[in-house]
Amino acid sequence: MATFDIVAIPQDASYVTFDALQLGRSNQQIVGRLLRFWEATNNKEDGELMGIVLLFLDEKNTVIHGFIPASLVDHNRYVLQESEIFNLSGFEVGRSTNLYKITDNPLAIRFLPSTNMTKIGNIGVTINQEKFMLQNSNLLQALANTNLALPDVVGQVMFVQGSNLHDGTSKERLVMRFKMDTSVIVYLQLWGEAASTFCSLISKKKTNKNVMVVTTINPKLFGGNSFNNKLIIYLIKYFTSY
Repeated sequence: MATFDIVAIPQDASYVTFDALQLGRSNQQIVGRLLRFWEATNNKEDGELMGIVLLFLDEKNTVIHGFIPASLVDHNRYVLQESEIFNLSGFEVGRSTNLYKITDNPLAIRFLPSTNMTKIGNIGVTINQEKFMLQNSNLLQALANTNLALPDVVGQVMFVQGSNLHDGTSKERLVMRFKMDTSVIVYLQLWGEAASTFCSLISKKKTNKNVMVVTTINPKLFGGNSFNNKLIIYLIKYFTSY
C-alpha cells in the first residue's frame, strides 16, 4: 500500500497541479514532493557542472522535471531535501527535451533568479512518497543506444565486481550483474556518486544479493543484436533495496 504525507498548504497559496501548468513565465505556483535530485555534468568538459536536475511529484501522482542552472546552484542547493514537500513560485515553464527524458511529462520547470522554493508543513492534501518510470527488458532493449529516455528498472543483484565494495565513500567504477527476470541478465556500470551510493548500501548488508530499483539509466547494446548479457547500463543515480 502506498504511504502518504499530509501537507499544509498556505491558505493564500493559489497553486496549480502539474497538468495545469502553462508555458512561459508567470505567477504560477506548484506544490510537490522532491523525489530525487542530482548534479548534471558535462563529461566532455572535465565534468563541468551544468546544473541540478530535480524530479517533483504532485497530488495527482504526476511527475515533472525541474532544472536549476549552474549559475543558481549555490543559491538553491541548501534548501534541497529529497522526500520533502515544497511550494515553488517564480519559475519558468518550458517544453521537455526530446532526448534523455526522465518523465512522460511534455513540460519542464526551469529555475530563475526569482524562483522561491519553500518547504511546507503537515496538514492538507496527500502526495505519494515515490513514483518510478519502470521498464521491462523488452522496452529497455528498444531504448538501447537511442538516448531517448532514462528509465528505471527493478531486478536482483547477482554479482558485483570492484574494489573497496564496503567503503561507502569509494567512487571507483563497479560492474554489477543484474537479473531483470528469469531469462535476462544485464550488466550495470557504476562510478562516481552512483558507485559510492551503492557501496554505502551494501556495506550495511550481510549480502549484496538484493532486489533493487535502479533509476535514471542509459541502456547501451554491445556485441550485435543479442540482448541477453549484452546490455550495459550507465548513469545510475539511485537505489532502493528490498
